[in-house]
Amino acid sequence: MTGPVGKRELNKARKRAAIVTIATRSFLEQGYAATSMSAIAEELGGSKATLWAHFCSKEELFAAVIDQLVETFSRDIDEVLTSQTFSVSALRRACLRLLECLLRETAVRLFRLVMSEGERFPEITEVFWTRGPAKVRQCLGEFYATGFEEADAVRLTRLTLAAIGGYRSDILMRPVKPGKAEQEAFIDSLVEFLNGAAVRKAG
Repeated sequence: MTGPVGKRELNKARKRAAIVTIATRSFLEQGYAATSMSAIAEELGGSKATLWAHFCSKEELFAAVIDQLVETFSRDIDEVLTSQTFSVSALRRACLRLLECLLRETAVRLFRLVMSEGERFPEITEVFWTRGPAKVRQCLGEFYATGFEEADAVRLTRLTLAAIGGYRSDILMRPVKPGKAEQEAFIDSLVEFLNGAAVRKAG
């Protein structure tokens, strides 16, 4: 009895993963508006009923795509933040990893998708925020909280994310992208500023 059920669940999981893979490519290449459930079902090679059995709306499917994209991102960030206590060296590692993750092709394409279509489809902005940036903000805030009072941890988190997010936007706008040396120099300056501001506040 257990065997057939296990096989059925495995096939269901594989089908769901195939749907998410197709949808990811479609959302990132064509955008949210141009992606249709019908086209995804056609590429999947099954009936529309199969697709709807897994996802009851395009928004739900988009959320699954976000979850998958954010999973690797979150895992990389968690590696340098989770169970870490605040130190300058730990902050530098975390900032470098965050910038690296934000500059990955899939992260950039997702960011551009949300920015370009979020006004027309506010639901995708909410999905993206709650499943991505909000989780990173919480993780970074908990890291800062190991060394600072809660209000200061919140303030430092906002400054850090604003600075790195702004620098990512600056990089994306440039016709010639900066190399690793310039990126590391920016992070070093940011960490120096943040540490100095924290020390002055504590003093």
